[in-house]
Amino acid sequence: MATVLKNFTLIDGSGRPPLADAVIAISDGKIVYAGTASEWADAEGESLVLDLHGQYVLPGLIDAHVHLSGSGEADSQFYAPTGQMALKILSNAQRNLAAGITTVRDLGGWSELEFDVRRAIQRGEFVGPRMCLAGRFISITEAGADYYVGMYRVADGVDEVRKAVREQVKHGADVIKMGVTGAVLVESGVPGATHFNVDEMQALVDEAKKFGKPVAMHAHGIDGIRKAVEAGVNTLEHGTYLYQDPTVIEQMVQRGVFLVPTLKVGWDIILAENSNIPEWIMQKNKDSQSDAERSLKMAYEAGVPIAMGSDVGTPLNYHGENALEVYWMEQGGLSKMDAIVTATSNAARALGWDSWMGTLEPGKVADLIVHSKNPLDDLCVLADKQSLQFVMKDGMIVANHAGSELPKEFFARQVLMI
Repeated sequence: MATVLKNFTLIDGSGRPPLADAVIAISDGKIVYAGTASEWADAEGESLVLDLHGQYVLPGLIDAHVHLSGSGEADSQFYAPTGQMALKILSNAQRNLAAGITTVRDLGGWSELEFDVRRAIQRGEFVGPRMCLAGRFISITEAGADYYVGMYRVADGVDEVRKAVREQVKHGADVIKMGVTGAVLVESGVPGATHFNVDEMQALVDEAKKFGKPVAMHAHGIDGIRKAVEAGVNTLEHGTYLYQDPTVIEQMVQRGVFLVPTLKVGWDIILAENSNIPEWIMQKNKDSQSDAERSLKMAYEAGVPIAMGSDVGTPLNYHGENALEVYWMEQGGLSKMDAIVTATSNAARALGWDSWMGTLEPGKVADLIVHSKNPLDDLCVLADKQSLQFVMKDGMIVANHAGSELPKEFFARQVLMI
């Protein structure tokens, strides 16, 4: 028996204009129809029908850059003992799902515990989002490896880089992450400094692609960005100083390299009041935020594909508030609809999962969110828990607005409260 949602405005995630008086039909967790009510031919008497009373339906959002091991600690120190860290990762994953983030890409986990959490979710022991995992952040010998002791995998030289990739593949990684330049959230880190040599970057890309794994590269400085693009990266994380070389932007357009700009973390830090954020974190973000926005605007105007990544887990950047990244990208120059696309079809493409998710179309999984307000009026709506009514994953409600009364037939075995 099909599940039918009716009487709503559809924003399908493709970038097409909203569709009023829409219907979505779901069978076996997948969409079998998405379109106007006038063209829906199935007899409703044979389906479970839910009238959404003029609300707004979008694909479940996809966050292409999260850290489930962090909970917004002001000093960016994620550490917790093993048992506590596993629970922390699960709790943060569920906060994402309850906020309408049905898929996350974790680009630096903690001691492989994120793989255990994913297996538990897949077995149905806990409700949680879909998880695209990188495993450990592959880095040169540097101070960040001591600061993020469970996240980094130090690899110096071509042979060690290849071995590090193989280790992530062994653990079940979907994507390989490399730290090409210094980091903002490492006190001694110099964001403009290039860490890996060209032969090491190329070895990582070649080894990852041998196993069919895409590559995400953390890169702030233009020299590292240039070398990452030339090596064959799939997604460029941060890209802070990309604006310094327009030819690299053109290469990204030609090669289809995604930019994941992560603006939210900078604004969370800069706009913080009465926080105990260390001065070095505050200053480094103030120094780089305008550069990051300038790079995003230039990349967007040139046609670089953009995917939403909030970098949640970092200082004051809390799980469940991810969708504010969509708002900050609009403030950085994107249209409202294009900003939504970064968190739907574009993010699915960045993960390589767009054949089966990311838009609300026949054949795709029925991951969707329902809002009472129109996000195209104000993108902050996407992070508004009062507007978010419920979250579906595989056609079942997995998170529901407290106090709402919906038929039990629509609910999954475990349901989070929004």
